[in-house]
Amino acid sequence: MRIAVTGRPGVGKTTLCMRVYESLKDKMTIAGFVTKELRKDGRRVGFKLIDLSSGREEWLARVGEGRVRVGKYAVNVEGFERFLESVNTKADLIIIDEVGPMELKSEKFVGFVERLMDKEKLLFTIHLKSKHRLLERIRKEFRVYVIDEANRDKVAEEIIEIFEG
Repeated sequence: MRIAVTGRPGVGKTTLCMRVYESLKDKMTIAGFVTKELRKDGRRVGFKLIDLSSGREEWLARVGEGRVRVGKYAVNVEGFERFLESVNTKADLIIIDEVGPMELKSEKFVGFVERLMDKEKLLFTIHLKSKHRLLERIRKEFRVYVIDEANRDKVAEEIIEIFEG
């Protein structure tokens, strides 16, 4: 089953991915990455990628000036692409959090995700509104859940049950 989760920023998509990971990591091999927001004095200052297999971290974006930008964030395309080179894709379940505007600044990432698309067990989080061709393809080919505060726990449990088989 290929599943995509979407919803507004801050609704709990990454938390849902981590719940699925924690519930299933002793039952199957899980690889991929999550993207954690970093805060300073209560304000979001950036995003870090965390590899689920190795725990390795890399900045995806931070507030500030940069060559590649999304809103107030400078996107670390080069670091992101180096990070992707060592992400394990040989696992029972692959989690990619997220396929969104920052990540899609990298054509290497687009190719990385496209190469995963024929796998059987995928869990992606996707940007709610972006019309990028890859997101449109995921919306067509995956079961898509739109989460909010009211349904996110129930959806997490349903996804865990689906992947448990």
